[in-house]
Amino acid sequence: MKNTVDLNLIEELSNLEYFVVKAAVNGQDFWKEWQEKYSRALISRIALRKLLKTKKLSYEDAKRYRAMLETYQEILSYLEGLKKLALDLKGFSGVMSSGLDDEDVDFDL
Repeated sequence: MKNTVDLNLIEELSNLEYFVVKAAVNGQDFWKEWQEKYSRALISRIALRKLLKTKKLSYEDAKRYRAMLETYQEILSYLEGLKKLALDLKGFSGVMSSGLDDEDVDFDL
């Protein structure tokens, strides 16, 4: 049982590693890398929400997609934290966000 859990954890870490921003927060490539990862996480979350709202899913599929949705929310929170740190380092503390949530945007996927 322990080996299965360890393997599952290693697999999850491998899947999530993509979203780790490796560029230095005050480096040249930070914003490009951040935007790429943020956009992918945001669009993935939008797609999952749309799927959960519009498709008739089995209980297991719905449960799995809800768990994925929570994961993407955590990823977005991580990326928002990095954004705040990068802006603070540049002297832009307290910068307001656009106020748009992806629920305000209707994508026909």
